[in-house]
Amino acid sequence: MEKMEIVRKYIERIMNAPLNLVGYKDFEEAFAYLYSDSVLPIRSDDLGERFIDVGSGGGVPGVLLSIEFGRRVLLIDSICKKMDFVKQTCSELGIDTVETMCVRAEELKNVGDYFEKFDAATAHAVSKLPTVLELTAPYVRIGGKILLYKGPGYNEELGHSINAMKELGIKLSETRNYSIRGKNRYLLVFEKTHSTPRKYPRKTGIPEKNPIK
Repeated sequence: MEKMEIVRKYIERIMNAPLNLVGYKDFEEAFAYLYSDSVLPIRSDDLGERFIDVGSGGGVPGVLLSIEFGRRVLLIDSICKKMDFVKQTCSELGIDTVETMCVRAEELKNVGDYFEKFDAATAHAVSKLPTVLELTAPYVRIGGKILLYKGPGYNEELGHSINAMKELGIKLSETRNYSIRGKNRYLLVFEKTHSTPRKYPRKTGIPEKNPIK
């Protein structure tokens, strides 16, 4: 299949999944807010050879980025039914660059050798910025990138993330502004400059309840 045909089939599958993966009923709307929103701000060198998609849900943006750029990805999510569906769908469509795991980001470092092993991390609509930085930064190598999709209110979250960035060994290197159907969107690009202390991410629920301040 051609790349775009695979993308379309994947979006159709997750739209019509027996579990609630995405909230779109109109295909063109889903294509814009799932595929276009995922790939538009990303450059070919952002993802490296292998990246991790945290809180992947229906595989957005991880699967779509993997199809678009041909990069290997590990998708993680705490809801096993979602990961099972995505795994089966990728298998049926011949998408062989995607690996899935049902695990919380806080627990990933305890189930395998994943600490600072990825070239990049992505996350879409997972949590507030200080929390999602704690859930992604520990798994990205020094020199790698963290790519976070945000709406117009990101500035306030960024202001609350200064200490988290210092503690986790990352810095904001770029903000990319783009538009989907007339709505302003932003990709925050963080660079990993120093090693993250091994205590991060903290135990399940703590990054959400008590973000780094």
